[in-house]
Amino acid sequence: MFNWSTIFPKPNNNYLGSRFSLYFLAFLACMFTFRGCVHYFAPDGGNGIIAGIPLETYSEGAVQVINTHAGNYGRYHLIEAVLAWLIIFRWRALIPIFLLYVGITELMGIILINWKPLPVTPPGEIGVYVLFPLTIIFFLLSVKKTI
Repeated sequence: MFNWSTIFPKPNNNYLGSRFSLYFLAFLACMFTFRGCVHYFAPDGGNGIIAGIPLETYSEGAVQVINTHAGNYGRYHLIEAVLAWLIIFRWRALIPIFLLYVGITELMGIILINWKPLPVTPPGEIGVYVLFPLTIIFFLLSVKKTI
């Protein structure tokens, strides 16, 4: 018989950081869940209805590639959402490392949008400049021991 305990570690909610970092992680979990659902399940992956990409100006094949890339992006957001919710409810000791991961991905996003700018400005492109410094602040709060 398959034993799930060999895959999932025992719960560890021994988290000594700031409770505000936990609240921020809950915000991120909601954001990842919303983004993931939109990018994965929306017919256009959010490209037209949210990002404002003029899909009608591209060929059908190009639109399919663009929308598939958005769906792939959504897949990763849904995985991040599941991990965030598991950390919130089961493994709070992992809050610092997850916030560090989010900070690194946001920094990579800033580098990417400056290196390869889009012809439109989607909400995530604006949000990355807000989310990156906030994530770093809450990461630092998560590693500071509180009583």
